[in-house]
Amino acid sequence: MKKGKAEIIMVIIVAMWGLSFSLTKPILKDIEIFNFMAFRFLIGGCVLSSILFLSGKLKITREQLMGGAITGVVLFLAFAFHTIGLKYTSVAKNAFIVGSSVVFVPFIATYIRKQKQSTIIWVGTYMAILGLALVTLEGHQGGINFGDLMTLIGSVILAYYIILVEEYVKKYDAILIAVTQISVVGLLSLLASLIVEKPTINLSLEAWKGMLFLSIICTALAYLLANICQKHVPATSMALIYTLEPVFAALFGWVFLSESIGLQAIIGAIVIVISAGLPNIDIFIKKMERHIQTE
Repeated sequence: MKKGKAEIIMVIIVAMWGLSFSLTKPILKDIEIFNFMAFRFLIGGCVLSSILFLSGKLKITREQLMGGAITGVVLFLAFAFHTIGLKYTSVAKNAFIVGSSVVFVPFIATYIRKQKQSTIIWVGTYMAILGLALVTLEGHQGGINFGDLMTLIGSVILAYYIILVEEYVKKYDAILIAVTQISVVGLLSLLASLIVEKPTINLSLEAWKGMLFLSIICTALAYLLANICQKHVPATSMALIYTLEPVFAALFGWVFLSESIGLQAIIGAIVIVISAGLPNIDIFIKKMERHIQTE
């Protein structure tokens, strides 16, 4: 798969993830959070297992299983916090904070992975934090609330997930990693639902339609393709594409849920998008430096 094709696929995937916010919000009125996650990821896991079976890739090594399990646990925690946050805040605010998870990647890479970051990366990070503040502190949306804080915690965890996936998909089969991690999220969600909730399957026909779309398209297919694309798209480009998620979410929230977003939040979103593009400038500068040194 060529880099350009992988980037186009990722934009489509991110659009589907943006749409998922508007599909999830109404379902959470009739079903508990972990109950919802269990349905979404177990159905998605079954779909991916079927793909695995049809592809003939039935053998999985201990290392691949561990990689999928670890990324699955981290993704479960990120989704749990994000879904709790979505229940208590608007689609637009939740999506913007989720999309800004890329700003935490340099912090994790530096202080946990011990990977030194360039100055321009840190400039982009602080710009993104400023954009996040503008979006979250939008006056007419009530400032920071419980849902915003839960979503922010989930975004930090999601940043760590992005780093882990990049590491594992380069070493192991992306399909096997995707099947394992999605199934792990589903099983952990089911366990949590049985412990702290009263699981139900009594959903309306419309809710089941939304659930199936979320499970098959936004989960099984999307995470499978995202894992494959992450082998071919540099992390800096992935970061820029990921920031489109809140843009799509806000658009779909406006179309389907009649949610509005003010000028301050729009400015914040622009700042976030610009900040995510700065790593590409960093790559260009490094290429120019190498070109000058070779002359």
